[in-house]
Amino acid sequence: MMRAAALARLAIVGLALALPARGAAPANARDDTALSASAAVRLATLAERIAKLHAQIGQGILVERSRRALPETLRDFDTTLRSIAARGSTPEIRENYVLLGLLWREYREWALKAPSRESARKVRERCEEVVWIASKGARMIQEQSRASQSPWALRASNAALLSQRIPKLYLWRRWDMRDEALARELRESEENLQRALDALAASGANTPETTAEVEAAKSQFRFMADAAKQFDGGKAAQRQQMEFIAKTGDHILEAMERAARLFERPRP
Repeated sequence: MMRAAALARLAIVGLALALPARGAAPANARDDTALSASAAVRLATLAERIAKLHAQIGQGILVERSRRALPETLRDFDTTLRSIAARGSTPEIRENYVLLGLLWREYREWALKAPSRESARKVRERCEEVVWIASKGARMIQEQSRASQSPWALRASNAALLSQRIPKLYLWRRWDMRDEALARELRESEENLQRALDALAASGANTPETTAEVEAAKSQFRFMADAAKQFDGGKAAQRQQMEFIAKTGDHILEAMERAARLFERPRP
């Protein structure tokens, strides 16, 4: 992973130097920047979802649904990346998204290959690179728009990201990727999603609508946790529990994306 990322960063240096300098974003662009902060987090979520769908197809989990969703998610990433890259308000943010574009092209190619244990290992490397750079860009944009960005919308967006990362990691475990780094990431992701949902439930910014979405996500997370406890109970049980984990992840994703949009709405 680090070797590929280092090569990509070397490539970006020459490309970034060739980019024409732009002035700072005008004051009236602030709302656009704030909106792009949540979209920036969503890029990392889409990257996680692509790896999840790739593995689901390869393992025969929710196959028809996954085959429909994968090209839709790839198109969504393309569209979102173009939109965010066009709004970059500093040279550093613009350079970050040029780098992400380079990494994305390679990741996309691997995600479109026939899913297998072997191709999944390449997808894993590319996914980690794309998620790392996308998350870095999100942090940079959030810093630029901190005053106008709802922290609760961002927390919901991060919960949406984890809703796809957790099933992805279980799928990779099912493909015998059982190294310590993956085990640690899975453990931390489950803990962080629990904390995010608890914090959202306790938010003083909740409305009846956001409360309903958070409670729906918490309920689905309980189902996911129950399925995870039974995940290693043999091949037949593992397949069934994997379907539950994948489905609950998608339900949490939908609830948290709706919650993020609701939190972003101006309060009356």
